[in-house]
Amino acid sequence: MAWLFFKVLWVGVSFLGCLFPLVNFHFSGETGGQKPNFVIILADDMGWGDLGANWAETKDTANLDKMAAEGMRHSASWDRQFHISALGFVDFHAAASTCSPSRASLLTGRLGLRNGVTHNFAVTSVGGLPLNETTLAEVLQQAGYVTGMIGKWHLGHHGSYHPNFRGFDFYFGIPYSHDMGCTDTPGYNLPPCPACPQGDRPSRSHKGGCYTKVALPLYENLDIVEQPVNLSSLAHMYAEKATQFIQRASTSGTPFLLYVGLAHMHVPLTRTWRSADPQSHHPYAADLREMDSLVGRIKDTVDHTAKENTFIWFTGDNGPWAQKCELAGSLGPFAGSWQVHQGGSPAKQTTWEGGHRVPAVAYWPGSIPFNVTSTALLSVLDIFPTVVALAGATLPRGRRFDGLDASEVLFGRSQTGHRVLFHPNSGAAGAYGALQTVRLGQYKAFYITGGAAACDGSVGPAQSHEPPLVFNLEDDVAEAVPLDTGSAEYWSVLPMVREALAGVLRDIADDNTSRADYAQDPSAAPCCDPHHVACRCQASSQTDLPTSRNVRQ
Repeated sequence: MAWLFFKVLWVGVSFLGCLFPLVNFHFSGETGGQKPNFVIILADDMGWGDLGANWAETKDTANLDKMAAEGMRHSASWDRQFHISALGFVDFHAAASTCSPSRASLLTGRLGLRNGVTHNFAVTSVGGLPLNETTLAEVLQQAGYVTGMIGKWHLGHHGSYHPNFRGFDFYFGIPYSHDMGCTDTPGYNLPPCPACPQGDRPSRSHKGGCYTKVALPLYENLDIVEQPVNLSSLAHMYAEKATQFIQRASTSGTPFLLYVGLAHMHVPLTRTWRSADPQSHHPYAADLREMDSLVGRIKDTVDHTAKENTFIWFTGDNGPWAQKCELAGSLGPFAGSWQVHQGGSPAKQTTWEGGHRVPAVAYWPGSIPFNVTSTALLSVLDIFPTVVALAGATLPRGRRFDGLDASEVLFGRSQTGHRVLFHPNSGAAGAYGALQTVRLGQYKAFYITGGAAACDGSVGPAQSHEPPLVFNLEDDVAEAVPLDTGSAEYWSVLPMVREALAGVLRDIADDNTSRADYAQDPSAAPCCDPHHVACRCQASSQTDLPTSRNVRQ
């Protein structure tokens, strides 16, 4: 119970305003030589085709495209079919097709059936990522790293589920998606959501999934520093905090992990000066440029402080939210044509390629070969074991992992990634988290299909398939025509698919698994002043950045 005592003590010290005088960036332990720094940037609802390096039609990601040209992109071998990019198609995948499960898998290296996070947490959730799951930040803390998290968390904000208790020395951001609370600057959304109520007027119910009762909070560590947050300045604030964190850690010589959960490209899209006039600048394209500028600023800071010793890994949490129509991103060639003909969207919340195939760029000058394309099949699940290995740390014991160490792929010494990937159900069809879609080499098998809500409001019905639908992605990236169930090719693949699926389910059954608490309580909603309508308040930040990693010690 000692850990609980120190957590409670830290909360008390923090609320007394005494936290930051106690800490500084310097770590007195032996590090065994210079360790690499890590910056993990996770975009939200970004389409595979939103990255210009992937899709020639996209012209709004100049900084990311430059980073891709200087680093590595994870690609398949299908570029000759389309002649759109000499670098080929990206074959990198989110671990789920919706927010919380994807982020839980990034920080644990484990699928939702193992880590317990199978669907999204709510504003009033009392739980989060199970406390017996060990996060990447916790592993690196033990290895002598200072750890920071900026942006969207969405893995529990109540009590011990807060980022500061999950391995992050510093946190600045929004605890969940930025459409899960009202603001005074609502931005672009479909349907449009109203601003927070002013004065003593109570909030009115609003259709379309708008949150009006609780304003969107901005946290700095355990304190809400702004509620509602000003979305128009959020990207600038994130860039400022990221820059300060990198500069201070680099100056101190302490190795660092910085995890940035971007608000882009999730709705609402911000109404910046570049996107205020939809006729001259499409809101989505303008927001994409704003995101690219933010990433570029982080990269420039790294280049000026710790370029040769910092690994930047950019990717996305899932595919675009097609229901948002022109405010959603591009699938590129991954059209999910079979599902489109059945109805609904093949993007976010589905196990079609558009739901989980995401952009990915790895950048580490002097370590990752210049302008290299990889043919390996990789996943967000691989970030955890890869970073742990590069940091010289040890994977947590007593549990099994779904990710692999991709170091050899990153360094250009191997093209071997996953032989098999499993894409969990993420809301469009089937039980949350269930594994009913299997990627096996160039083949992909569906035991269940379904379309998420499309732009026109249609939803594709869930359909079970036994035997499964099987697509050859090498010949059919649009997933338009499944293999003939009477063909020799189909029956040569099917036994391997069944064996792989049965194997992972046996492995999970024998593993040390967790179960998330999805209970809700209105008192768990973040609220800096319950006496004001929508919890409205605004407080100036009392702290700058952490000056140490030894908070719990």
